[in-house]
Amino acid sequence: MPQNEHLRPHSEKIQPGHQNRLRDWLQASSKRRFSEDELKLHRCAALAYADPRRPSIRSLYQMLGAMLDHDGNLTGIALNCPSYEYFRRLVLTLPADYVDHMRYGRGIGLWDIVDDAGQIIDDIAAATPTLPHS
Repeated sequence: MPQNEHLRPHSEKIQPGHQNRLRDWLQASSKRRFSEDELKLHRCAALAYADPRRPSIRSLYQMLGAMLDHDGNLTGIALNCPSYEYFRRLVLTLPADYVDHMRYGRGIGLWDIVDDAGQIIDDIAAATPTLPHS
């Protein structure tokens, strides 16, 4: 299976170090110029940059604009589209190690080894019948 076909974003747990850096990124990306719902959509589109299929920033920005236009047409409420520069900056402030990890493949680290070992133990425990206590 080619690397681009991996379903990594949804099939693996995010390592604690990545979670902390993503949490910091979310807090740093809070611009009050947009509503919380708009910020969430902007962040989702920006975070999609870390997908293994490697979308471009421009294609994500175009998709975001199309989504905002579509929602505006359905609701009759014009939604604020961020500038391309704002969106590009948002994407480029994502934690670089997380983006590289998700877009280009993960390296084998101690976290992965221990996590895999824990999964083996869980699998064995689930397959082992429990004996009644005497």
